[in-house]
Amino acid sequence: MIGMKDDSESLRVEEGALPPYLREGCLNHLSDLGGFEALRNDLLRRGYVRNRVKVPQDAANLFRRAHGGFLMFLVDVTACMAGYSMGKHNVTQHVSLDFVRGVSLGDELAIEARVLHDGRTTALVDTRVLDSVGRLCVKASCTLFYVGAVDSSEPPPKPYLGRNPGVR
Repeated sequence: MIGMKDDSESLRVEEGALPPYLREGCLNHLSDLGGFEALRNDLLRRGYVRNRVKVPQDAANLFRRAHGGFLMFLVDVTACMAGYSMGKHNVTQHVSLDFVRGVSLGDELAIEARVLHDGRTTALVDTRVLDSVGRLCVKASCTLFYVGAVDSSEPPPKPYLGRNPGVR
């Protein structure tokens, strides 16, 4: 019958299927990454932002170090804040990111973003993540796309899920 498989076909391993140990190792990457609420602002200036975070346990990768996605989040948020400090609503258009040094859980990080180019429609933002002794851990170049000017007569956009508890 068309569309029906006999028992021998249903037991056959799909071509390219992974052995169980590789499959489980791959699926372990799908963890509940957290810790984003720990980010707090330290300094805001026109074209420059410095945020800080103590890397929480729930930001760990499989090797019990800071997850690259968590570090990318820190870079993205801080760069967008620097773009907003120029008086322009923005979205991330492109990020080139280099992981220079591993980051330990519990380490206090400084995330610095500086607007290098403030154009009509885009900004180029240099962003760095430094560990507690000032060593470079992540170096990123972020291109932001400006979607409009910030109107001082309107309230700023509110975060969908509320502000981080560390915002003062």
